[in-house]
Amino acid sequence: MPATETPLVITLWETYGSNMEAVAARVGELLGIPVHAQGLTSEDIEKLAAEDPTGRAAELARRIAIGEAPIDVTSAAAESALTELARKNTEVVLERAAGGGVIQGRNGAFILRDRPNTLHVKLDGIAEKRIERAARLGDLALEHAAARQQVEDEVRVETSLQTFQWDPRDIESYDAILNTSFQDTEETAAFIVAMARVKAGID
Repeated sequence: MPATETPLVITLWETYGSNMEAVAARVGELLGIPVHAQGLTSEDIEKLAAEDPTGRAAELARRIAIGEAPIDVTSAAAESALTELARKNTEVVLERAAGGGVIQGRNGAFILRDRPNTLHVKLDGIAEKRIERAARLGDLALEHAAARQQVEDEVRVETSLQTFQWDPRDIESYDAILNTSFQDTEETAAFIVAMARVKAGID
């Protein structure tokens, strides 16, 4: 019997190319729980980066919050947009957590840091291996995947810092950090499922 009636939630955060999407899908399948996508895709971030001549992560994070507004938006407007982004994102995470499931990205490890029956996992790996995987799975040239990795890793961290003043690289935020460089989807999912069963008190 589960140790708690609170639905199980697993939050995942990844560095680019760490195989989060496939792992999340498999974990959800094995545990019979819903899987929730992250808010921004690699394509979304790449599009914004192409439109921003500065290429600076801090500016791209503001563009994520502001949407299609001009890049020279005032500081006050940017701060207001970031506050609103944090509010909306928190609402989404709490709503999804109420029903349990695997929550990808969305600062879930921070927002749900005090929630019982919640497992927080970071997926990481050697940059070279992550780029190779992303190129293979996305049918991209290695140079394209490498460019995405450099921009995306910086932007996702910067967005979290600006919206929640939280650094997702902080190891204290996670119950486990898995190096997926030499693990396939099944192996990584099996680790997470085993940890989740312990967390939930499931035999």
